Amino acid sequence: MVQRERATIHEVAARAGVSEATVSRALRGLQHVAPETVEQVRRAAAELGYTPSRSAAALATGRARTVSVIVPGVASWFYAAVLEGVDDALRAAGYTVGLVSLSAPDGGRRPLTAAELHAGQAEAHVVIAFELDDDEQALLRATPAPIVTVGGAVEGVRGIGIPEEEAAGMVVEHLAALGHRRIGHIGADREDGLNPGIAAARRDAWRAAVARLGLEARPEWFASGAFRIEASRDAALRVLTGPERPTAIFAASDVSAFGVLLAAQALGLRVPQDLSVAGIDDHPYSAAHGLTTVRQSPREQGARAAAMLLRELGVRGPVPPATPIELVVRASTGPPA
Repeated sequence: MVQRERATIHEVAARAGVSEATVSRALRGLQHVAPETVEQVRRAAAELGYTPSRSAAALATGRARTVSVIVPGVASWFYAAVLEGVDDALRAAGYTVGLVSLSAPDGGRRPLTAAELHAGQAEAHVVIAFELDDDEQALLRATPAPIVTVGGAVEGVRGIGIPEEEAAGMVVEHLAALGHRRIGHIGADREDGLNPGIAAARRDAWRAAVARLGLEARPEWFASGAFRIEASRDAALRVLTGPERPTAIFAASDVSAFGVLLAAQALGLRVPQDLSVAGIDDHPYSAAHGLTTVRQSPREQGARAAAMLLRELGVRGPVPPATPIELVVRASTGPPA
């Protein structure tokens, strides 16, 4: 069977009765093209089986039609979920994702440099939250390309995240309503790769919430688990073997909460009869563990970040509203024994 040669933009323009430039703008979703013209061009392209060449578009316009997503590594479920949301939104607009992983062979990360930031000549950037030093933050602020951070703030750069104080307050108030008066916290400090602003915000919100309820936030009821399972298990073991252990633990992330559950198991504590545990995230494994948590949607945050950047790049389309966070109550919390 003889296969038809690939249709050209010239043929699409002739069938739609418009210029080639209008075809290009209409199929890229750019502004200043009438909706009826966009529909006319898309119909002609569909009839001819035309798909625009990204490489040709880049050569013709000088634009790479790529948005970079910068992460400290690729192992985190949160980073992966944000990346999926960014990719979904960009693909729908004819853009591609350029992944920039700063992971280093020793398990740490490489510094963010101008060369990393501009790899692949990306037109815009999504920075998924991790700790940035002063030089790296200054680099972001000085970059003329549009930038959005997800999951943590950088001063002077637009960011998308959740209301940390509200999320932590939901957990503490839920535990207090069950009758708990000794509520501990397993969070994080300034470990490598973490955004200290998120850890500090959740730790400060824990202290503020228990104080608001007339409870104590004893120093010995806090320990840093670096948002990692094993470290959180060890941190919880320290907190739970003190002279007066908490009856409930608010973990700063669901991954931290998984570590607390392991510590409870090692100590022979029943959950929730002897110890209630709750976190923040609604990790994909949280339902299987019966974990009470505050649900957020990193995939949606990625899609919103991409939509914000696309608007700035001149692509039509709304920025979807943020879904409110919500407390999801499961079997890991209950009244104290």
